[in-house]
Amino acid sequence: MRSTFLSLFAVSAAFAQTPDQRFERLMRDILIVDTHIDTPWHMVDEAYSLGEEHKYYEADIPRLRKGHAGAIFFGVAVQPQDFPPQLWIPRALELIDVVHQQASQFSKDIELARTSADIERIRKAGKIAVLLSLEGGHIIQDSIAVLRDYYRLGIRYMTLAHFRTNNWADSGTDAAVHNGLSNYGKDIVREMNRLGMMVDISHVSDKTFFDALAVTKSPVIASHSDVRAVTGIPRNMTDDMLKALTRNGGAIFINFNAPYVNLKANEVFAPNRDKRDKEIADMMALNQGNPRRWEMKRAIQQRYRSLLPPVDIKDVLRHIDHAVKVAGADHVGIGSDYDGISGMAPAGLEDVSKYPAIVRGLIGMGYSDGDIRKVMGLNLMRIMRANEERAEK
Repeated sequence: MRSTFLSLFAVSAAFAQTPDQRFERLMRDILIVDTHIDTPWHMVDEAYSLGEEHKYYEADIPRLRKGHAGAIFFGVAVQPQDFPPQLWIPRALELIDVVHQQASQFSKDIELARTSADIERIRKAGKIAVLLSLEGGHIIQDSIAVLRDYYRLGIRYMTLAHFRTNNWADSGTDAAVHNGLSNYGKDIVREMNRLGMMVDISHVSDKTFFDALAVTKSPVIASHSDVRAVTGIPRNMTDDMLKALTRNGGAIFINFNAPYVNLKANEVFAPNRDKRDKEIADMMALNQGNPRRWEMKRAIQQRYRSLLPPVDIKDVLRHIDHAVKVAGADHVGIGSDYDGISGMAPAGLEDVSKYPAIVRGLIGMGYSDGDIRKVMGLNLMRIMRANEERAEK
């Protein structure tokens, strides 16, 4: 009887906590996992150091510490519209290498992880776990052997297609050629399952998404996507797709990109994107030896960012909340796309130091501590473990 009374008292005390008290308690041990950050290309091109706190771009170790990050996935992105095919693999290897090098250089703060158990071990050691992902199936150049090599180098998920349709998977932002996944694309999904590499369906066409779910035997992720019911653009996911993710056991990880989370922002961004990219390309071509060219590039990006209407953290929380209502709290997480969104982070989520603001926001929206923990990191851990357990040893 006494133990029952004490248990009820403990529950009542938890409910009696103020939002600030709940926040402080959660932040003492919450695992925060961001499934998509694109910093490696800055590390290669600009000698960007993770060890220094910067006033530009969105991720470095000091700000990750401020944001209580537990684990992050660095994207190895070789955009097919920016690099010729013969440079896809060399560029990817450079990006992978620079993450390995900086993990070694800053080993007191970060460590490369390959498994969910590694994440837990690294976190207990007081460090941030760094993982690798491959953004775009074109980067394997149609070779399952190369896919296996990437896995050996630490790649733990692959986005099936990027901005362009590749030789076996249709992109959501390009012409459909395969009516989803080709037969070879389905073989690639099966091999990813065999390896224990998570299948990522961000960027892909709706048909590619459903084809991947029909083939996979492991839970999939949408590593950095938003929901179409809130922002109706092809890059985002429909409610039917969210429900399918629930049945699969996978999850959507919400992207912070302002034009993806706010329709008015997208209506300004979409007509100007090609113009912005051409202006950047022309400037870079004229300034190949100019050490200030990256600063000049950022200035162009910020000028176009200034055209957008106000977008803030509430827009991101709206996408999280809708996804939770449709798919359930077990099937939603965060995949910011920091350093891949051309400086278009919403107000209140300017960089990786701002993850705690999402925790505060979810508390304010009435989310339980358990659901907040799932959204902020535990859902990724569950999915990663499931992929590991179903891999062929």
